[in-house]
Amino acid sequence: MKNNGYWLSIEAIVSMALLGILLSMPLQESRQGLENLHIFKKESDLLLLWAKEDMPELKGMKADFEKAFPNKSGEIYFDEEKIAIGEQAGEAISSKAIFFRQMQKHELRIVVFKSDFS
Repeated sequence: MKNNGYWLSIEAIVSMALLGILLSMPLQESRQGLENLHIFKKESDLLLLWAKEDMPELKGMKADFEKAFPNKSGEIYFDEEKIAIGEQAGEAISSKAIFFRQMQKHELRIVVFKSDFS
């Protein structure tokens, strides 16, 4: 009969330790959902569209960006040129494409700032 109390106290200690571990674990952060994936997909679509054009123009790129991301800020890089759209601040999602035309390397990059997203 003396062993029953011994086993019950070990079980209580283990249970309290497990409870302490569970309580010390951080709470699950809010889920981001598919917003980042949606932005990334739009960026990829724009990059494919611009890479298929003979020689994309920066004004046309800016108009396409504003259609794809209305009221959002971002940056477009084409080779050494840069277009800034809106105020650049906060976290960003970026996509990049490298392609060759007539043996010349061209680089396109889009940056969309998430600070404007609600």
